[in-house]
Amino acid sequence: LSRFKNPEDSYPRVFYSILSKCLISPKYSVNEISKLESVKISKLVENIWNNSVLNIYGKRKISGGINSLKRLFSFSFKNIDKNIQDLINTNLNINPILDDLEYDNAPLNLKFLIKTKNITSNEEIEEERKKSSLLFPIKKLIIVEGITEEILLPVFAKKLGYSFEREGIYIIGAGGKSKSPSLYLKLRNKLKIPIILLFDYDALEISEILKNNLLKKDKIILINKGEFEDILSENLIKRTINNEYETSAPIIKEDLHLNTKMCENLEYIYRTRHLGEFKKSAFAKIIAQNIKYDTDITDEIKNIINEIISLHK
Repeated sequence: LSRFKNPEDSYPRVFYSILSKCLISPKYSVNEISKLESVKISKLVENIWNNSVLNIYGKRKISGGINSLKRLFSFSFKNIDKNIQDLINTNLNINPILDDLEYDNAPLNLKFLIKTKNITSNEEIEEERKKSSLLFPIKKLIIVEGITEEILLPVFAKKLGYSFEREGIYIIGAGGKSKSPSLYLKLRNKLKIPIILLFDYDALEISEILKNNLLKKDKIILINKGEFEDILSENLIKRTINNEYETSAPIIKEDLHLNTKMCENLEYIYRTRHLGEFKKSAFAKIIAQNIKYDTDITDEIKNIINEIISLHK
């Protein structure tokens, strides 16, 4: 529930699951649960959760009675359905669990809850995010087409002196250009925060149509040529492959110009050099490990990151 997801999707799914799997009596099917009043669902889940915590941890007070989970949504989401708001308002005692977590090994959403569980001021919460690079509360959302941008944008930004985690910038991979518009349209009236859509150049027509439905707070960024792999530094790509695979015949710059699309060149190199199957996610991860110099960041990537950072700053 502390992940950055639309509460209208996540809360019913989680609460219905708890009731259908953990309630001894009465027994409900998911369909029956969906017909119950939201206040009753909230109360049942609260009893199951808090009694379980009490049995496991003994009597520990809820620090200040703060609903830390509720706070996550208050910063970013709006226009929440009343029934879902009833579920969000459920007073779940999560503090004993947070107290037992190893902070250094916890994901960022739980680090946020650990650090802010006793803070009541919104301003102090924002300060803690910047101080500890917690990512939460989210201040901007970037919707990207694929995994490459999702992995590499924060790494390039950090090299330029920006921390997405400190600035509260969250990235969601839509899984393709055709899925980005529908994800945006689903979220645009539910989020208080700006949404930035990053499209490959072949989504020009889609982006032009979407502009007619874009809210003033939001922005579309279009890659000037090709896709994200096409605007990576060629020296960075060459050095990454040669460092990672140490082939007997290192690749040279000309190997990256056999086709017009960089991904086609990389697929050919991987196939002919017997480097295994070219996968965007795996390649992006090794690229991230080899970003060392300012020249590893092309001007277009710099411009994209600067547009993201400067939007409604």
